[in-house]
Formats: sequence, C-alpha cells, structure tokens
Amino acid sequence: MDDETSETTLQRLYGVQTDPTSRWRATVLAGAFGALLATVHWSGLLVGGALVGLAWPTLRRALVAGLGFGVAVVAVFALELALAGTLGAVLAMGVFGVVPAAVPLVAGPLGAALRGLFPDVETA
Repeated sequence: MDDETSETTLQRLYGVQTDPTSRWRATVLAGAFGALLATVHWSGLLVGGALVGLAWPTLRRALVAGLGFGVAVVAVFALELALAGTLGAVLAMGVFGVVPAAVPLVAGPLGAALRGLFPDVETA
C-alpha cells in the first residue's frame, strides 16, 4: 500500500471511531460477522473481537467492546442450547461445560487488543 491509501484508510477508520452512530453500526456489523465466523471455526471469535475493537476510539473502550462481544456470543450459545433442551446437560458437565463459555470471554478482548496497534483518537 502506498502512503496515500493508508492515510485515507486511517482517516476512514478515525471517522467511524469518532461518529457515535457509525461506531455502533460498525460494532454491530463486526459482531455479527465475527459470530458468523465463529460458527465455522473458533478463531472467528478472535476476528470478531478485533473487528469490534477497531470500531472504538481507545484501547480501553476496545477491550470492553471485545468483552461485550464475548458475552453476547456466550448468551447466544446459551440460548441456542436452551432452545435445543440441552442447556441443563451442558451445565451438568462441570468444567467441560465452562470451557465453551470461557473461550469467547477471553478471545473477544484478546482480539480487541489489536486496537492497541493504532494510536488513540483524540476526542473533543
């Protein structure tokens, strides 16, 4: 990439991060895309966390958004298990039932840590 292309990309990213409406739209779309990827492979949780984190103006907010993404994935998974009638059986498995809940809670913020590679946006 040349300098002009990278500057315009960063400017667009900063534009999304500074506009609350665009930021929330990007967060929802990134979360949906990450959750969709996670149905194929667990690394989709990292990608989803990274995409969600990039929508936020600071690293701290990105990490919180990544954790929110992980909580949303766990909630959807628990709802899916409840609708299938297997939530009780999964919870009865002990540690093996906790692992599917712990992985998104770690992978979301870990992916969102990618936001640390970019400088924080200066807000007014």
